[in-house]
Amino acid sequence: MYYSSKIFESAGAARNAAFTSSLWIGLVNLLFTFVAILFVDKAGRRPLLLIGTAVQTVALGLVGWMFHTQQNGFTLLLCVMLFIAAFAMAMGPIPWIVCSEIFPGKVRGRAMSVATFTIWVSCFLVAQTFPMLNDNPAIGPAVTFWIYGGVSLFSFAFVLAMMPETKGRSLEELERDWKKPA
Repeated sequence: MYYSSKIFESAGAARNAAFTSSLWIGLVNLLFTFVAILFVDKAGRRPLLLIGTAVQTVALGLVGWMFHTQQNGFTLLLCVMLFIAAFAMAMGPIPWIVCSEIFPGKVRGRAMSVATFTIWVSCFLVAQTFPMLNDNPAIGPAVTFWIYGGVSLFSFAFVLAMMPETKGRSLEELERDWKKPA
């Protein structure tokens, strides 16, 4: 999101087209945030995160491949929009929800402070590393997107292996489940 105009410019789009593409990205982000709002309590947090991180992984892999093969244009825009849609319905909003649900009541305030700090540090790291990786001639945009695709794949594996479903469960139930011996 932060660098969408730069991404499209580096793929060969004119400045005006890159800006217009960024507007489409913002619209997709807004629309799929509402998808998350509509489905988070129906489908559940875990399924949305699994679908979202899987789609993110594929979309970032495709964007990397398109940069590697020097393809651009509408197909690149679609792949970036696919990533944004997946992020907006999953990894954008749902970690905030899950973090507020999984911590025991006694430490919830302090734990949410740590979780919030961690989320914002992660956002900062992505915002800082993207231009360094993307502009580095030894790495470039293709490898940059593949690296972030690898991070999305790791996120998918983490959700699959570690994250419980919290939909429809009270905070007390979740706290009891965390206290049960493994």
